[in-house]
Formats: sequence, C-alpha cells, structure tokens
Amino acid sequence: MTPDDFLQIEKQFYAYTMPFVDRAEDPYPFVLKQEHTTRVCRAMEMLCASLGLDGPTTVRACAAAMVHDMGRFPQFAVFHTYSDARSKNHAALSCREIVRSNILSRLSVTDRQLILRAVALHNRPRLSSNLGRDLDLLARLLRDADKMDIFYVMKDHYLNLELSHSFITHDLHDDGKIPEKVALSLLETRQNSLRHVNTLNGMRIFQAGMVYDLNFPAAAAAILELDVIPVLLGGIPSSDLIARLEQALLAHLRSLAASGTRAFS
Repeated sequence: MTPDDFLQIEKQFYAYTMPFVDRAEDPYPFVLKQEHTTRVCRAMEMLCASLGLDGPTTVRACAAAMVHDMGRFPQFAVFHTYSDARSKNHAALSCREIVRSNILSRLSVTDRQLILRAVALHNRPRLSSNLGRDLDLLARLLRDADKMDIFYVMKDHYLNLELSHSFITHDLHDDGKIPEKVALSLLETRQNSLRHVNTLNGMRIFQAGMVYDLNFPAAAAAILELDVIPVLLGGIPSSDLIARLEQALLAHLRSLAASGTRAFS
C-alpha cells in the first residue's frame, strides 16, 4: 500500500459519509463519527511511529482506521442509536458497507482481507491468540487507536454535560448509585463486560475498564496524559470501592506505559 492509496480511501470515505450529514435533521451524530475517524487515523499514525513500523504497514493500518466505523452511519440513520445491543453490530455493518462501497478496490486481496478482518474484530470483547502475525498486529493497533479517541470523546462529554448528547452514552439514565457488581467484577477479573451495565454510572466504569484491553505503551501513555480516568469515575458517588478501582486502573496504565513492550508479548 502507498500514501496515494490512503488518500483515495479518505476521499471515498467522505464521499460516502457526507450524504448522511446532508440528509440529517440533526447532523451532529454523523459529524461526530467523521471527526472520530479523523482522530483515530492520527492516533494510528502515532502508534505505528512508536513501534517503528514500515511505510506499507502504517498505510494499511491508517486505511483500517479510516473505514473501521463506516457502519455507524447507516446504524444511526436507521436505529437512531450507537448501541449495538439496541440495533446491530456496527463492526459487521462496517464490513458490509466497506464491501458495498468498494472503498478498498485499489488494494491487494491480502490488504483488503486483513483490513476487513481487523474491522470485524475491533469491537470484540477479546481477541483470539491465533490470528496470525499480520492480523494480530493490525487488529490490536485498530483497537488501541479507536479507544484512544473514545477516551477523548468521553472526557469531553462528561466535562460538558450541559452541551453534550445522551446518545453518546446510549441514553442510559443516572440513578445516582454505585454499580457495585460492575465495579467489583472489573476489579477482580480485569475483564470488561457490558452484561450488567444498565445505568450511566455502570457505563462510566465500563468505559474506564477499557484500559485493560490496551496493547501498546504509547496508547497507555497518551491516555495517562489525557487524565481521563478521574473524570470517568469522578461522576460516581465516592466510595472505597471506586477509589480502589481508580488506583488499579491508573497503576495498570502506568505499568503498560513504562513497559516498552506490547501487553500481549
């Protein structure tokens, strides 16, 4: 892959997404995903540079970042939500739209297949350990780059609630309670799950718990610098449990950021 290939994919991405913006009564949900995509591409460039990856590998990773959320546009247009549980799996929708739009037509069969498979995996709770070297790297890069911007969006959302939109947190209500089951499960297992998340504070904990799925030191360092964990957990009533969870999450980030190796090495 070459930089020209990426530029063509970028051009086609905006040709695909702008009609959603233009047709919408409220274009903000679609503009938000366009802006998210742009920032995920920048995060991907940074991650690839931190690992010293070669040009073609970096371009392929940035192409995956550019198309990873194409399914979000028809998802919101049809279902008016970004909750996969209340609509359809947005990763599968993205793969469908990638194929339908022919956006990767300039690429080799190998690159197309790797990108489609990485996109299909980017919202899975966990990855298999036998993906193969190229797919494993691409999938983990995409998941980290995506999460880096999700943390950015969530921090902005929670710090500006009067200006924000409830669809960003799946329209969940704030019951003012500590979701102890969600917090204890994350603290004890270090595995994130939406299974018991049915309130806004449960969503806050789920979002903070995404740090346990990070793979690369540069991603952990960027999220530490963003200082987002105290913001996510700061909206939950204070308790010893929430304080312990915050300390554990920050300790994990610091350890990964200082490790100099991928978390799955």
